[in-house]
Order: sequence, then C-alpha cells, then structure tokens
Amino acid sequence: MRALTLWIGAALMATLSLAHAETGVSADRILLGQTGPASGPLATLNEEYVGGARLYFDALNQRGGIHARKIELLALDDAYDPAKAEANARTLISEKQVFALFACVGTGPSLKTIPLATEARVPFIAPYTGADTLRAHKPEVFHLRASYGQEIEKIVSHLVSAGITSIGIVHHADSFGTAGLEAARKALASRGLRPVVEAAVQSSAEDAGTAAGKIAEANPAALIMVTAGKSSIGVMQGLHARDAHPMLYGLSVISANQLISTLGENAHGLVIAQVVPSPFRFDHDVVQDYRKAAETAKVEMSYTSLEGFMAAKVIAEGITRAGPELTREKLIKALESLNGWDAGGVKIGFSPRNHVASEFVDLAIISRGKYLR
Repeated sequence: MRALTLWIGAALMATLSLAHAETGVSADRILLGQTGPASGPLATLNEEYVGGARLYFDALNQRGGIHARKIELLALDDAYDPAKAEANARTLISEKQVFALFACVGTGPSLKTIPLATEARVPFIAPYTGADTLRAHKPEVFHLRASYGQEIEKIVSHLVSAGITSIGIVHHADSFGTAGLEAARKALASRGLRPVVEAAVQSSAEDAGTAAGKIAEANPAALIMVTAGKSSIGVMQGLHARDAHPMLYGLSVISANQLISTLGENAHGLVIAQVVPSPFRFDHDVVQDYRKAAETAKVEMSYTSLEGFMAAKVIAEGITRAGPELTREKLIKALESLNGWDAGGVKIGFSPRNHVASEFVDLAIISRGKYLR
C-alpha cells in the first residue's frame, strides 16, 4: 500500500509538473519559431541570417544544449509577404506552440507579427529589421541591431564631413523603404539639406531600370540605397548601363555577398553600413568563434550570417540565465540582465528600460570583390 501511495504521489507530481510546463519547453527541447522569406527576392538574406543562428545552435546542441535541453528552430516561409508572415506567426504561436519568436525577417512582416507576439505575451527576439518605427518599448520585444536611422546618420555624417551635399535616395516601395526614406530625409534636413532625387523600386527589381534612369538624370554625387537583395543589384546594373557613377552607400541589409557574387568588379567602391564587426577580421572573440563554426560547416561567411550567430548567442545566454525552470517571463528578465554583458568583444546593452542591445554602426568598403574592413 505504501509503495502504491508513493507511486501515485510521484505520478501526481509529474502530472502537475507537465501541467505547469511552459509552452514550447519540454524536458529535452526548447522550440523557437521564425518566419522569413525562404523564397522570393530576399531569400538570400533570410538564408544567411537564419543560417548564422543555426551555426551557433548546432554547436550548442552538440555540447548538450542548455540545462539538458536542445534548441530547435522551426522556420516558415513568408516570401516577405506581411500577410503570410502574420499567418505564419499565428501558426507558430497557436498551433506549433513555440516558446518564442526569434530572428524574424523584415520591416513589413514585423509590423504584422510583433502585435501578435505582444498580445500573446510571446518573446519576440532579434528581428532582422532596423526600422525606427518598431523601436517603441514593448516588454516582449528585443532588438539586437542598431536602427536604420543610426545607419543612415552614419552615412550622411560621413558624406557631409567630406563636403558632399548632393545626395540622392533610392528606396523600396514598401514599409522598409519608407522607413529608410524618412530616416534619410531627417538626417539631411538636420544639416539643412534635401535629397536631390528620390526614386522608388520594387523589391523584385522589375522597375529597377526606371529608378536608375531617374537617378542618372538627377546625377547626384552620392546615392543612399535603402534596398536589399535583387533590387540592389538591379539598380546598380541600371546605373552602370547608363554610365552613371554616383558614390553608392547601402544599408546593412543590402545583401552584400549576393551583390558581390553577381556584379563582380561592378560592385567596386560600394560602401555599406554594418551593425556587427567584420567577420573577415580577428579582432573579437565572437568573430573567431563564428569563423571556426562557418569553416567547420563549410558555409560562406558574411556580415548577415555573423549577425544571426550573435543573435543566437544572445538568446542562448538569456535562456541559460533564466535557469532550468524556464518560462517566458524568466527569459525576459534574464535578457534584461544583459546590461553590459560581453558577448565576445561586443557589449550587449539590454536593461528593463532598454530593449535595444547595440548602437554599433561601421562603414565597410567593397574593393575588387572583398571588404577593405
């Protein structure tokens, strides 16, 4: 009878434990969800960002995971369609029962998915977007990267300090492009300047020739490119075909590796704002760890992939600090404790009042198919 009582007690405790287990967390797994453009013109960006995160998670899981749990990332394709991203987020939260949304890609998609996450009290961590409009403080949302406004401010400051004031803007005809356009207008206006030309382009690049023609006619000394993926390539090809050669400045999401691979020598001189250290140098421990993982997996290195790797390291540190009895609320508190945490030569600045980890922006130059820094 005593043995039966003990067995019933143990079974009851196990049942209660399971009943109180956090969504997406089991004895041996933590399930994260991601929605991003695995197809379409921005697929390369998504592949690099998520691929970098998987490099870190794979190495972590091979070491046994965190508190005996391995991290699994379930990714759904939204083709950079905000409506599909919203549907994917609903599926991940309601049907797939993920613990958190992680590394979701895009400004338009994030405008749709962040409200779903906050309503469901699901952590939304390291989205691949720098839109300033998404930076209003929300308890569940954590941004790793600097904003597009900060990237553009760095570009404009660099140009104006060099005496260049004839500056144009080409931007996506979507929420990402609008965010960048507004940031560029603001940066120029603060210096008493206005864009000499503004040209919109579809992300599919189907109208890149038209945009390039408008830019060539205005003939700016420098051009800020709020573009990504195929549109960046299309605009640069269109400018080259028209023998127009403004100094070109792109944002971190421009898809540099894809651009270099396609354009070759015609990418020479492009300056790109970057929000993580160079993956081609050895200045930071996190970069050395990333390079080792990328070389072992035989994958091409890129700034975007490194950013995904760093994002994975940050969420992993948060999960570790949250402890074995993992909950969403504990993860949020743990991430907020990373105020000044050294992620391998890069300081993470989360706090209860600040959910933006970094303001780091640097300018990298492409020369003969390689970065100069």
